[in-house]
Amino acid sequence: MKSLLPRKYHSYIYIFSLILLVIGLPLSKFLLSLSQIILLVNWILEGDLKNKFRSFFRNKAALAASSILLLHFIGLLYTSDLRFGFNDIRIKLPLLILPLIFSTAEPLTLKMRALVLKFLAAAVTLSTIISTLILTDVIHREIADVRYVSVFISHVRLALLICLVIFSCAWLFMQPSERKWRWAYAALIAWLFTFLILVESITGISVLFFATALYMLYILLRSDRQVLKYTVVLLIIASVSGAGYFIYSTWQRYAVADVVDEAGLEKVTAQGHTYYHAITGDAPTENGHYVWLYYCEEELREEWNKRSTFPFDGNNMRGDKLSYTIARFMASKDLRKDAEGVKQLSDAEIRAIEKGIANVDYMSRLKGRICETIWEIRLYAKTGDANGHSLTQRFEYWKAAAGIIAENPVLGVGTGDLQLAFTAQYEKNRTTLAKEWRLRSHNQYLSIAVGFGFFGLAWFLFSLIYPGIRLKRFPDFLYFTFFVVAACSFLTEDTLETQVGVTFYAFFNAFFLFAFPAKEEPGL
Repeated sequence: MKSLLPRKYHSYIYIFSLILLVIGLPLSKFLLSLSQIILLVNWILEGDLKNKFRSFFRNKAALAASSILLLHFIGLLYTSDLRFGFNDIRIKLPLLILPLIFSTAEPLTLKMRALVLKFLAAAVTLSTIISTLILTDVIHREIADVRYVSVFISHVRLALLICLVIFSCAWLFMQPSERKWRWAYAALIAWLFTFLILVESITGISVLFFATALYMLYILLRSDRQVLKYTVVLLIIASVSGAGYFIYSTWQRYAVADVVDEAGLEKVTAQGHTYYHAITGDAPTENGHYVWLYYCEEELREEWNKRSTFPFDGNNMRGDKLSYTIARFMASKDLRKDAEGVKQLSDAEIRAIEKGIANVDYMSRLKGRICETIWEIRLYAKTGDANGHSLTQRFEYWKAAAGIIAENPVLGVGTGDLQLAFTAQYEKNRTTLAKEWRLRSHNQYLSIAVGFGFFGLAWFLFSLIYPGIRLKRFPDFLYFTFFVVAACSFLTEDTLETQVGVTFYAFFNAFFLFAFPAKEEPGL
């Protein structure tokens, strides 16, 4: 079949579709779908399909990259819920379509690579600006958690895109042809990193630093300069030591409770009402201060209702019991839970409590998120309660996944039965998770092992690693950093289970693997 259009028009449509796709990733699922449809239709209408398929089937790296979808087709043979299985395959179609198109299309120039990455950077930056306007209430939108200011896609997916854009800007910064725009790339890197701190994205910052550290180690191994080697080693040691000390000191602050002289405790408030004290056993603490020490509910209720439109006996914006949030927050400031204590709270602190912020430290951006995570872990260790807490809920997800894998170690449960298997396993585990929190593994490696057993997991790992080795792409800065970002995301997310997640991986994996001739690049 011959094309009806001159070849150059197909090239224009191809570039336009790539730009549309990277704009859609952070901003529009509709554009995401539309761009892939245009890509596929243009690829078909371009003609020469026989040679394209011949080229694809001869490309071992492309076959390996797209074989993840074949694994899911095989999983249909022994699954009971075919409807779920076929829907899962529909979502994962980009895993086949994008490697097929990129591996059989004409290679792009470095200029075209830069153009696509610039549009990606612009789209991601626009998304962060909109999120910041929501965060600062310029655009009014009620949010219970700062991480949910991302209105177009999941905050985790946005964080991954931000990491990729930061590395893309670093690559652009080093290109000789982009020399006059270096100030803009540097400013954009600074802004995007600041945004990750503003939205308390531990995932984004952790992935960013881990990928950077790995690339620095890679440079270290290739370099013959001793000064560079020592500098890189010292930077990594200093970063790890600093992070370790902060986490340890914060943990100690939460773990060590105040020593209280029970005999010396006052019995009544300044207004003459009785205090309640609970400081024994597993009594909860905040920053080492007991939550139920010097507690007078009567005064708290009256004084709180004077200062807030959120009733004391109702819920905060996160849906949690407000009275408990108030007590925790005041304990974190070492205030007595009485009328005088409420009067000492600032208006900003009242608003924070209404939003569900239960500790004064949580009002600090990144530090607050780390402190909250440590509190979640301590609560889970004490009570086994993980409901509503993102990290400790994952412990329950992973425990359920491990149970399923233990019962189906070789081939798993099949493509369509993952949700059924998790539902049954939660009952077997007698989990404390409420039904609305009983989700799948939130770990792509575990999800693959649940669906297809250790055989499928080995296949999956091969499909991830082999293409980059086969095409010698790991020395490429952009492919290396993308690979690390994607591989890290698989540890805490089912990245390939959503449209945005699977397109993020399938597109950039194919884009960096197949869209360019294998040759050494300038810059990084």
